Amino acid sequence: SSCPQVCAAHYGCRLGAMKRVLVGVGKALRDTGQAVERMGMRAQDNWIFQEKICRHRALMNLFDQRPKLRPSVFVAPNASLVGNVSVMDESSIWYGAVVRGDQSPVDIGGKSSIGDRSVVLSASVNPTGFAAKTSIGDWVTVGQGCVLRGCTVDNFAVVGDGCVIGEGALVETHGMLEAGSVLPAGGLVPRGEVHGGNPAAFVRKLEKDEIAAIEKKAEEKEAVETRLA
Repeated sequence: SSCPQVCAAHYGCRLGAMKRVLVGVGKALRDTGQAVERMGMRAQDNWIFQEKICRHRALMNLFDQRPKLRPSVFVAPNASLVGNVSVMDESSIWYGAVVRGDQSPVDIGGKSSIGDRSVVLSASVNPTGFAAKTSIGDWVTVGQGCVLRGCTVDNFAVVGDGCVIGEGALVETHGMLEAGSVLPAGGLVPRGEVHGGNPAAFVRKLEKDEIAAIEKKAEEKEAVETRLA
C-alpha cells in the first residue's frame, strides 16, 4: 500500500517541478520581450515605458462597434475614443479628451481638433426631432474643456474653451462660439456670426480677416499635432 503512495508523491513532485520550470521559462520570455521593446523605444527616443502603471486604452470597442480612424489621425496617449466613432484625415484628439459613440454615431471630419479635456457625446434621442448623432465637420476647432452632445458643428467653425452645446444645436460654417458659452438644445449659431453667453446670443458678425484666420488656426493645430505624432 505504501508503493502507490510513494509513486503518487513522486509524480506530484515532478509535476510541481515542471510547473515551476514552465513559469520560469514564461517569465524569461516576457522579460526578454519587454527588454527588446524597451531597446526599440529608446532608439525612437520614446520613454513611456518608464511609467510605472499605465493600463489606459485610447481606443475601446463597445460590443461590435469600434472607433474608425484614418492613419494620419493624432490621438493623445490619455484620450479615449469609445464605440461608434469615426475620425477623418489629419484630425487630432488632444490630452484627456473623451469621444463616446455609445448611443449613436459620432463623426469628426478632417483637419479638426478636439481640445484637451473636452467631451464629445452622442444621444439616444434628440428632443428637436433631428438626428441624434453628433457631427463635427472639417477644419473645426473645439477648445479645451468643452462638452458637445448630439449636436452639429459645421466646417470651419470655432468652439471656444469651456463651451457647452446641447442636443440638436447647430453651429453653421464659420460660426464662432465664445469661451464659456452655453448653446442650449436646438440652438443655432448662423453662418459667419459670433455668439456668446448663457444662453448664447448674437454678439457680432465675423470680419473677413477673422474668417481667414479660422483656417490658419486649424493649420497651426495640425502643425503641433505633426510634431507630437
